[in-house]
Amino acid sequence: MSREVMAELAFVGGTLEVRGVAQGDPVLPPCCTWDGRSRCYRARALHYVEIVQALRRAEVTLNDCARRYAELSARLRVVRQPHPFQVEAVDAWLRARGRGVVVLPTGAGKSHVAVLAIEDRRRSAVVVAPTLDLVRQWYDLLRTSFDVPVGVVGGGDYDVQSLTVTTYDSAYAHMGHLGADFGVIVFDECHHLPGASYALAASLCLAPYRLGLTATPERTDGREALLEEL
Repeated sequence: MSREVMAELAFVGGTLEVRGVAQGDPVLPPCCTWDGRSRCYRARALHYVEIVQALRRAEVTLNDCARRYAELSARLRVVRQPHPFQVEAVDAWLRARGRGVVVLPTGAGKSHVAVLAIEDRRRSAVVVAPTLDLVRQWYDLLRTSFDVPVGVVGGGDYDVQSLTVTTYDSAYAHMGHLGADFGVIVFDECHHLPGASYALAASLCLAPYRLGLTATPERTDGREALLEEL
């Protein structure tokens, strides 16, 4: 039986607000902190799944106003036979509940792993890439892989679609209001992600399914451990 309390979850400026849960109620995970000014609990958007699961375990009735992402309607146009190691990578990612980093050598087909992951989860998705050249490559790949419009945010473009490609700089600038629109987020060359500003691109997005791609996860500053948060 659900608890009498009704909790409401909202996405506000790259954070999650939880209302209806009294201050000090242990039902919420440690990622949630009490915001005295707003009189509610608040957490980073990336903790969306953790919060929803905690409320479900406690049988709290939840009005989820946070997520705005939709089911991806289109299927793959052409089904390319993946290599066994690509299948293994997707399977390992799924066993980790759709969160983690795939490390493969340059030219091994990391982008196809991402396409397979998007196809499997069938949620609106955003790919974050470090350069405009890579944004254009991802745009071409997604446009030829799926029969849906592909949006681009960055380099003077601002077109948000169910499949969208953006740069790290633009993700940092816009994820505070776009972070609830995607159920899958892919970070290409994700060794860039632990940088102080780029990390916000992950923090401000609530996507339950999160995939990092890289050939070189190690960083000279030793901050690669932060990739575990994604």
